[in-house]
Amino acid sequence: MAGADTSIVASSEDTFSTLAARLLSSSVEPRDAHRIAVDFVASALDTHVTLFYGVSEDGRTLAVSAHHGAPEALLARLASLPLESASLIARVARTRKAAEVDAAAKNAPSDARVAAELGCGQRALAAPLVAGERLLGLLLCFAAPAKNGEDRTLPMLSALASLIGAALGSARPAEENALRRSRERLARAQRIAHLGSWEWEIDTNEVFWSDECSRLFGLPPSAEKKTCEDFLSFVHPDDRVEVEEVIRGALDGAASSYSIDHRILAADDRERILHVDCDVSRDDAGRAIRMWGTVEDVTEQRRAEKALQKSEALFRKVLETLPVGVWVSDEHGHLVLINPAGHRIWGGARFVGPEQFDEYKGWWADTGKEVKSDEWALSRAVKKGETALNELVEIQTFDGIRKFVLNSAAPVRDPNGRLLGAFAINDDVTEQHRLEAERERLVHALSTERRWLRTVIDRSPIGIVLCKLDKGPEFLMNHKAEELMGQAMPTDVLGLLRQRLHLPDGSPVPDEDISLDRALRGEIVTGRELIIRTPHEPDVPVLNNVSPIRDEGGEIVGAVVTYEDITPLKELERLRQEWTSVVAHDLRQPVATIMTLAGVLARSGADATARSRGERIVGSAARLSRMIGDLLDVSRIEAHRLELLRAKADLPALLGRVLEASGSRERVTLSIHGEIPALFVDAQRIEQVAENLLSNAIKYGSPGTPIELVAERRGDEVVVAVRNQGPGIAAEDIRTLFERFQRGRAKGSMIKGLGLGLYIVRGLVEAHGGRIEAHSVPGETTTFSFSLPIEACVEGIREDTSKESANATRDEQVAPSKAGKTTGR
Repeated sequence: MAGADTSIVASSEDTFSTLAARLLSSSVEPRDAHRIAVDFVASALDTHVTLFYGVSEDGRTLAVSAHHGAPEALLARLASLPLESASLIARVARTRKAAEVDAAAKNAPSDARVAAELGCGQRALAAPLVAGERLLGLLLCFAAPAKNGEDRTLPMLSALASLIGAALGSARPAEENALRRSRERLARAQRIAHLGSWEWEIDTNEVFWSDECSRLFGLPPSAEKKTCEDFLSFVHPDDRVEVEEVIRGALDGAASSYSIDHRILAADDRERILHVDCDVSRDDAGRAIRMWGTVEDVTEQRRAEKALQKSEALFRKVLETLPVGVWVSDEHGHLVLINPAGHRIWGGARFVGPEQFDEYKGWWADTGKEVKSDEWALSRAVKKGETALNELVEIQTFDGIRKFVLNSAAPVRDPNGRLLGAFAINDDVTEQHRLEAERERLVHALSTERRWLRTVIDRSPIGIVLCKLDKGPEFLMNHKAEELMGQAMPTDVLGLLRQRLHLPDGSPVPDEDISLDRALRGEIVTGRELIIRTPHEPDVPVLNNVSPIRDEGGEIVGAVVTYEDITPLKELERLRQEWTSVVAHDLRQPVATIMTLAGVLARSGADATARSRGERIVGSAARLSRMIGDLLDVSRIEAHRLELLRAKADLPALLGRVLEASGSRERVTLSIHGEIPALFVDAQRIEQVAENLLSNAIKYGSPGTPIELVAERRGDEVVVAVRNQGPGIAAEDIRTLFERFQRGRAKGSMIKGLGLGLYIVRGLVEAHGGRIEAHSVPGETTTFSFSLPIEACVEGIREDTSKESANATRDEQVAPSKAGKTTGR
């Protein structure tokens, strides 16, 4: 057998030499060498099909690397076979001995049966390519059945395999180095790209994956066999069902590939996201027999994409909610994004380029000139790289409305400075612009009003002092106030007021009673009479008014004080009072004469008519005398010259005399509550007060209703009250009841009078240091009450007990108490 083989080989020495030379050529790639070998074997042995199988790096798989005459159907089923399979080629690889089988045999190997089924030959022959101890590959041939027992095809195949193995073995070191370098480059590339490769033999459930796959799964590189279940054990539990469905779909369906992203939990407990691309190989029946593909670690990429998506969503949400319009363009200036506020501001939008920006109508607010297309801030940002801030532009929206916007824009560049695009921001300031114009108008109007007011204040004939509370009190005095105070804008205004202001009796105004201080405490003072006393000048009587100034919240922020020079009024008042006093005094003598003569007539023996006329003359003269007395009292009160002759007086006895004189004892009840001490008063004046109040109660009360006259002590004073029932007094009348010529509800009635009674009563009570009040419930009761202080001794008043003084007429009393001390209210 060996000799025969040798002769065969020797006879083809030139052919083998040529084959060896081609196989050993450095320019021949391994796959080309395999193709040369199968072509040579097929030609030499006249086989139907010849396959060259290579051995995988891990030695567990046999794969076709070259063939001659093999149909696609055969390659689909025999292209890759596990080393442990029941095929002929796998058995030869394991035994490293050539073998031949008949496909019709009962236990024929799977590859022989497949070839016979596909019509590739009934006989299968296989031989190993061995160089030393290394298995370089295998040759598998399919041929027609042998015609006789002397067929030498297998020995020839074995001889050719030996020669080819020797030739390939000689080139193996260089190939192995190149292959090793190639594999190292591939492994490095996979590691850099986080890309691994894998293959799954479905029939045997064997999975082979690259070192990078092991690294991705947190495992050390290993040639240990793995299964599909091993792979699935790393899939994240939440993704496992989806992955299994995809694999099952690839196995059951007609798809030749699939792609999927899923998570894994690596052996080091790190979670990774993998992208898997898979190709599916099927047999002629469409059954999936093999899958292979790549696994890429896309953890950072997907996380970055997710973060980018989140950032984009946030960015878009911000854009949607921003109250300002945002416009984004690409690097050429074409608008690519406009947020909702931009649509609202412009009443629409146009996605145009810089050349069409003139569709957006605008005018520069400061000049009124139209904004040209290349003058818009966004256009300048793209074309010139400019940054514009807050350019005020008046625009006309697409729905025809005029608005004002603040327009800003800036270019956007990458880290290398390359222009990526630009953005613009429109802030609708129409309302602000209107408010600013309105503010300027108001400021101008306020400034004008302030100039008017300052002019009015400065030129006012009334002295005005303004106080403003800020960090400290600030004062402003007009020219008249400076003239009255005798000093131009002093540094200490309060000190000057305390120095210059005096009460009408000439005494200084107490510090706590200074009108300005009272205003800053919230008080309002009107019609207060004071005297301004300046060195070397006559005293100036003034009428003082003061009021606090409050802000919208009611807080006091200042005060205004006025001083009106009433010197001319005081002179007129003096002249009027003197004239009234003179006239009234001069009338008293003729009236007294009339009363005397009329009294004689009334008492004479004349006829009844003459007596009646005399009595009427006496009554009228008496009323006239009382009116003259009232006018004299008013004149004395207003001139602060009311004369009081104080002495100890028994008030209950005094009220008893008034009651007796009233002639209405049956209606009037006198009540004395407690012990009433003696008072230092002018008894006749107090009787005048009580008579007036009791007379009013009788006149204005309901006829026949009771009247109460009550006296009682309250602390340091004695209070006398007169209470009657009747129509009462309206609240608006009570405020002016004690003024001159005021008669309340008596106005227009049949009751005659001048309306001076209560005015005189108030003057008399206040001259005694007391006060008078009125309270009324219309339709029910009305009460008038006055108080008198209890004093053991009154400064400046002497008790006059002489009989002459008691009997002297009031017009002849000398050195009386003056009513000048009654103006404290």
